[in-house]
Amino acid sequence: MSENQNILLIQTAFIGDVVLTTPMIRALRRCKPGARITVMVKPEARAFVESLEEVDEVLVIDKKKAHRGLGMLKLISDIRRRKFRILLSPHQSHRTSLIAWLSGIPTRFGYKSAGFSLAYHHRLTRPMALPEIHRLLRFLKDSICPDVDMSDDVPHLEETEAGRAEAQQLLSDLNIRKPILLGCSSVWATKRWTAHGFAELARDLVQKYKEDVILIGSPDDSPVAEQILRLAREFMGADGIRRLHNGCGKTSLPGLFSLMKRSHFLVSNDSAPVHFGCAAGIPVVAIFGPTVPSLGYAPIAPSTIVAELEGLYCRPCGTHGSHTCPEGHFRCMRELTPALVEEKILEVVD
Repeated sequence: MSENQNILLIQTAFIGDVVLTTPMIRALRRCKPGARITVMVKPEARAFVESLEEVDEVLVIDKKKAHRGLGMLKLISDIRRRKFRILLSPHQSHRTSLIAWLSGIPTRFGYKSAGFSLAYHHRLTRPMALPEIHRLLRFLKDSICPDVDMSDDVPHLEETEAGRAEAQQLLSDLNIRKPILLGCSSVWATKRWTAHGFAELARDLVQKYKEDVILIGSPDDSPVAEQILRLAREFMGADGIRRLHNGCGKTSLPGLFSLMKRSHFLVSNDSAPVHFGCAAGIPVVAIFGPTVPSLGYAPIAPSTIVAELEGLYCRPCGTHGSHTCPEGHFRCMRELTPALVEEKILEVVD
């Protein structure tokens, strides 16, 4: 390996953003086959990135525990000890820029729109008109890989043995062969479709496809799933309700990805499961409320589509959603009907 090909890529955003970065990682390896590629991520993304054959090493930044305060100095020391020659930082936070500035890496690429962008020797323009995956590939093209194939843009993840075992155990416990998944999770309250909407959709899917439906999310999303189950009981018979399950928190993230690999299709709020579904290669319907596809985070993989209430005057009300509707009416989600979502399902599901 040439000394000039010891590369650090920093992507410490949400897990969904890490999935969107996988085409960039794949293109980087293709461009620099002899390089040593290290990727820095948050703890929840570690298992996924370690499983990628394109990556030589994963560094973890634990913003909440190990690397708070003086712990950041240890992280900087670990970076400097590895003697990286090139830093690629498509993440725009002030913390990431500070790490870049203190890293001692002689060639540093970041966005000119990043917080504390003076940390970077080369400040690139972020092309906001492109989908985020293409922005990341353009970052690589404008930095060290001018011949990047912009069309190789499907996210990819690898199953882990532990994740595969978790998914198989969950399906065995529930006596399910191949479920339909409903992603009711989101960090932001305004990006969650209504519980009533999910409950009606679950009823219709069970009736139409005669398959079990699993509500997916983190342990924190379990109360939302239970609310959906309570509403569903009002208009699903005993046989129907037995086919609806709360799977929130029942697997790790690798286990959730493996569950998707064994599912018919996914309908999900605009959150990380959408990007997991794209990487798993299953049909995906993404529910967009306060955000819009033109912001760049809509799925672009084959057999994916967005369900949204088009033409609403107040959309988008932000880049990432919020905890309350700024207008107070939440029309973008309340008026998004199960019938509209079901129309979108028919467009991507055989």
